[in-house]
Amino acid sequence: MSEPSAADVYRSYVEAETRRDAEGMAAMLAPDVSIELNGAPALDSADEDAAAMAALFEAYPDYHREILEVVGEGSTAAARWRMVGHPRADLAERLPVIDIRGCSVVAVASGRMTHAYVWSPSGALEHVLTLVDRD
Repeated sequence: MSEPSAADVYRSYVEAETRRDAEGMAAMLAPDVSIELNGAPALDSADEDAAAMAALFEAYPDYHREILEVVGEGSTAAARWRMVGHPRADLAERLPVIDIRGCSVVAVASGRMTHAYVWSPSGALEHVLTLVDRD
């Protein structure tokens, strides 16, 4: 049986994200995954990704990501996506509405993402990362 393509791994991660399936999302990430956001280091483990996604789901109850396009070759894939969500009422003063388009480039080894480079034109995702408790 061959390894899944990087595009398939990315799609599987987003499908699990849509279901808010933390175990499914974690299964698509190497434990020491490195995630950059707009060129800066953002997260450096699957556990930190899980905490960030839990904060995102908590802060934006209607959050979802739509894949617009995925292209890949071998162990690398690039995806264009759209994220949409409205902050909880008690966070509306601190967090913006998310309606952004961005892209991700992911590297995959052994069926799991090892690196993700995420670009978005808004500071909304950076704001959500401030909610993550990293202690």
